[in-house]
Amino acid sequence: MNVLYDHQCFTGLTYGGVSRYFFDLMSSFSSRSDIDFELSLRLSNNEYLSKASFSKHLPYRQLAHSRNVNRAASLFNRLYSQQRIKAGQFDVFHPTYYHRYFLKSINKKPFVVTFHDATSERYGKIYPDVGEGLYEVKKQLMHRANRIISVSEFSKQEIVRFFPIDPDKISVIHLGTTFQNNAQHEVAPSAEFPYLLYVGKRGLYKNFTTFFRAVRPVFKQHPNLHLICAGGGSFTADEQALFHSAQLGSRVHYRPITDESLFGLYHHATAFVFPSLNEGFGIPVLEAFSASCPVILSNRSSLPEVAADAAVYFDPEDDDSIANAVEQVLSSNARQQELRQKGTERLTHFSCEQTARQTLTVYQSLL
Repeated sequence: MNVLYDHQCFTGLTYGGVSRYFFDLMSSFSSRSDIDFELSLRLSNNEYLSKASFSKHLPYRQLAHSRNVNRAASLFNRLYSQQRIKAGQFDVFHPTYYHRYFLKSINKKPFVVTFHDATSERYGKIYPDVGEGLYEVKKQLMHRANRIISVSEFSKQEIVRFFPIDPDKISVIHLGTTFQNNAQHEVAPSAEFPYLLYVGKRGLYKNFTTFFRAVRPVFKQHPNLHLICAGGGSFTADEQALFHSAQLGSRVHYRPITDESLFGLYHHATAFVFPSLNEGFGIPVLEAFSASCPVILSNRSSLPEVAADAAVYFDPEDDDSIANAVEQVLSSNARQQELRQKGTERLTHFSCEQTARQTLTVYQSLL
């Protein structure tokens, strides 16, 4: 069997959950003898692919921050993908995002679409930056696709809620992570203070501002406690003003990340807090489990499905609920240790190998 993946999620993005998903999938397939694949990509600065033997792309790091250069790279990659699709030397096509450029060229070849979340459908009118206007594209792709992969039961229900799609067309395949491989690297020394860890983007539905407002009283009760925000871009002027107005400017820190440095941040944190209003799966939860980090989560979307009883939950729109959940973990070493143990056990339910095996079964069902 030969599968063709296209360029979409690897163009113009250095990191990202979608590109990580496809990178892990192809990495798992690269060690199997029952599947061959091709990634139709010529130009990329994606860090996951930087050492991948299965990708023959050219990097353009010195020009990576130019919007016009990224647009040109995207167009070039799309033309190349179009060429590989027309060549037809594959059994199944799996586009890596929601562009429909290939629909006129694919003829009768089967294709699979992965649906990650319905954030744009839920929040597109409130936060247009999350992708308002993608609805018709998603609907057409899922209607035309031979099979839809959903990354969680929650996301499957979102498909059925927002789109006229037969549920029987959808296969739920949970994600995995190889993040625990970073434990083989030397873990950086712990910070000189106890800290809560927040990871990733902070704007829009990620709900960071509400979380910070809610935990201000907790920081007053724990004068040695700090907050580290890993990745997601440097603090904005508005964020810095927010921290200083709460008199916590010296206790909130930004850290740029690599996988290795992020593992250390999880490992030494008192707890990881994820206040998001909407996640299709929530890979940071598995990352925290991998690094033996206690987890405190929003009770929304897919997060309870992923973490089960290995987390403390809160209502992400209720300040008291957020503060109480954080305080419950901070004030009990026994609770922290219990969460570490439960997280380690919960992680055994997820693996990239399992994701790849179940995905291959979907591909095979189309032949």
